[in-house]
Amino acid sequence: MNQQSFVPVLPDNAPFTPEQRAYLNGFLAGLFSRAPQPNLAAPAAESKPVTPLTILFGSQTGNAENLSKRIAKEAGKRGFAPTVQDLGKYATAQFASESALLVVTSTYGDGEPPDNAKMFWEFLNSSAAPRLAQTKFSLLALGDSNYPKFCAFGKGVDERLEKLGATRVHPRTDCDVEYEEPFAKWMDRALGALSTNARDGEKKLLVISNQSETAADGTAPTQSLISNFSRSHPFPAPLLANVRLNGEGSAKDTRHFEFALEGSGLSYEAGDALGVRATNCAELVEELIRALGRSGEEPVPDRDGRETPLREGLIHHYEITRIPQPLLKAIAEKTGDAELLKHLAPGASGDLAKFIWGREIIDLLHAHPAAKFAPGEFVALLRKLQPRLYSISSSPKAHPGQVHLCVGVVRYDSLGRPRKGVCSTFLAERVPTGRAVPAFVHHNKNFRPPVNADAPMIMVGPGTGIAPFRAFLEERRATGAKGKNWLFFGDQRGATDFLFREELEAMQRDGTLTRLDLAFSRDQADKIYVQTRMLEHGKKLYAWLEEGGSFYVCGDASRMAKDVDAALHQIIQTAGGKSAEEATAYVAALKQDKRYQRDVY
Repeated sequence: MNQQSFVPVLPDNAPFTPEQRAYLNGFLAGLFSRAPQPNLAAPAAESKPVTPLTILFGSQTGNAENLSKRIAKEAGKRGFAPTVQDLGKYATAQFASESALLVVTSTYGDGEPPDNAKMFWEFLNSSAAPRLAQTKFSLLALGDSNYPKFCAFGKGVDERLEKLGATRVHPRTDCDVEYEEPFAKWMDRALGALSTNARDGEKKLLVISNQSETAADGTAPTQSLISNFSRSHPFPAPLLANVRLNGEGSAKDTRHFEFALEGSGLSYEAGDALGVRATNCAELVEELIRALGRSGEEPVPDRDGRETPLREGLIHHYEITRIPQPLLKAIAEKTGDAELLKHLAPGASGDLAKFIWGREIIDLLHAHPAAKFAPGEFVALLRKLQPRLYSISSSPKAHPGQVHLCVGVVRYDSLGRPRKGVCSTFLAERVPTGRAVPAFVHHNKNFRPPVNADAPMIMVGPGTGIAPFRAFLEERRATGAKGKNWLFFGDQRGATDFLFREELEAMQRDGTLTRLDLAFSRDQADKIYVQTRMLEHGKKLYAWLEEGGSFYVCGDASRMAKDVDAALHQIIQTAGGKSAEEATAYVAALKQDKRYQRDVY
């Protein structure tokens, strides 16, 4: 005889508020779902502690409230003790003590909070809002994409919770009017992420097949714990955020990107890099096809040797900007052009570099229309499109399930044409938020924060070189490291190019960042760079090294890193009273002890 489980549900006329009834229904459902079936031979089930979970809703029409109650019921089955709270009635005094938090809220009017959430929004943005260092959260936003400020309030709450120090365990989901499917996926993954965070070591092994996903204990999994993703098989990481960091009027365009890694099994450490597989600019591809006199449908091999249309090959598989020498040689031979032949002559490498600088493949094709290529012949002369590596700007301890990048967008004019960096403009212009980006983790074991959490750390990272040091600082704050931290940062102008200013100043206030020295080169007549600031504070810098401090550099290898290295040698000589030879030996010892590490490019 088949046994059926019985899960009690409190009647609507029970003497409880809706919030209490939702909590008790969820709690009882959790207990009964884990209890043994009525079989006298069955052993008693081992009881497990339940995990407190607060579910807050901001609702104008009732949808968010109804979804919150559904979450509570499901959470109870998964071992949580949920409470559902109306944001209009929520006692904000308990906010700082929340350890697991789910927020479901709609957006009303022109990006405004629903009526029951207005007071909470004011509290959240006031000085009374506490730091939420112990809070793990995820947010579901409800909205209507017909309105220009789609899910604006939900986005605002999500961002504010993060700024207050809460850890987003699963990315925010923005739901349109048809919300059932995205809601169900978000609920499953958010509860799974909170469950993983709540139970030390209680992880399920995920087995992935083409047919189904099965956990080792036979239950449905919530996320992959083993990664099959790599450089050759990148993970489609959804883009969560694309934020310009420079102020209005800046000559630069530096972006902060956030990606989701849930379900990938990928892991990284502060100091690692993220590889991104970009696609080429479609407009440039079309111009190349026209210059070749082709339709774009002609078959060519892709990077793996399989057949693909020329258009697809140029978009996805080949480098189409930088001029490869085999192509230059082929055009020279087809045309007999004296200038090209001169640049290709033995010993003319300097002239060749000057000629290629500022030119791209399209310039060669326009300048030499007599050089005709069959599609397969043309792509055989090109380099394969390679992934770009970017220093990761986040700590996984501060942003579980996410990875962040800080990228300078490359745009410039040359020979009367605008030029674009392949991957930087791919991320900045051609990937909408929510779209997946092929990505993989590139481990860099030789670029890590000090193993000794009490040791001082000196970081030199101008421009986008700040990226790994944001990660280092987040890591040290998350782990409670006691060592002093000193950052040298520089860029063009303080008013527009002070990247991550609010975060760095907050780290100064909370004691994470002990010293911050700035060098904005164009804020005065005489150029000031990070190495200038190093020399100004050489005595103190040397003292930190003598205390066992580690020295880190990230950024431009061609000039900055060399200048910083020279400044370091000079400081050791002057502050340490050493000869040039002794300073060289001192620096060599730092490198040997892994106390001088560089991530330069």
